[in-house]
Amino acid sequence: MLGKIKLEHATQEPQWAHIILDITPRGFSTGLLKHNEMYFEIEVNLVNNKIIIENSKETKEIKLENGKTISEYYQELLDSTNRLGLPISVHTRPQEMETTTPFEEDVEHHHYDEDVATEILTWFQFAWDVEQQFIAPFRQRKVYPGLFWGTFDVSCIVVYNEFEPFPDDSKVIERAAFDEHMIEFGFWLGDDNYEHPTFFTLPYPFVEGVELETNDEFPEGSYYSPEMAEYLFEMKDGLDQADQKEVIRFMEESCKKSFEYLEWQNTHHYFAELKMEKNKKAE
Repeated sequence: MLGKIKLEHATQEPQWAHIILDITPRGFSTGLLKHNEMYFEIEVNLVNNKIIIENSKETKEIKLENGKTISEYYQELLDSTNRLGLPISVHTRPQEMETTTPFEEDVEHHHYDEDVATEILTWFQFAWDVEQQFIAPFRQRKVYPGLFWGTFDVSCIVVYNEFEPFPDDSKVIERAAFDEHMIEFGFWLGDDNYEHPTFFTLPYPFVEGVELETNDEFPEGSYYSPEMAEYLFEMKDGLDQADQKEVIRFMEESCKKSFEYLEWQNTHHYFAELKMEKNKKAE
């Protein structure tokens, strides 16, 4: 729901960069948005288990609790935003998900587990941190890390500025997501095919007819998946054992290999060291 609100109210950018939800110390947020002359923000706070809707004058809260349905959350969100003078209107059918039941009709999904929510937030913050360390000094156009809510992955993107339209213009999401040479660096929590939280690197145009390689420069356990057309690095030992430096090394090496496949030119300066005194983060 937050994502769809940001979709409607954020200024549009290439690669859907404007729809990303910000990772926060407590959950994730739309960041600053504007409706007519009113500035507002909506945050899902997974620490205090509530949704917070704010403008410059007022705050409304919705409790996150087990047993409350999607339909109930949606109605409470509409009621709260209306009271703040925000007549929110979104397309209520989920996208990029197995369920297609509109929010106002969904009484099936009603589970909320505080411990699981906290664990997810911790993984998302870890992913945001390592991706930020990797991409922030990168000397090329980029999309900073955030939650792509449709696929529920925390990702960042490097864009090469070479136009490459998606071949099927009827696919509304893909035709905007993939229209320039790019490499996506992301993280997702796992699914039916991947048991463990996993980092991935996806070059576009998509890899076809060739299997990319890993070498000794990659961290142990990295591999290329022809089925996914991605480099993968699974976090099999849990968050406590996850090594930031190894994840960043995975992104750096898969980035270089993706450069080779995509035949990007004049990239030698992308990793050139910044001419700045190192701050506390870099020490």
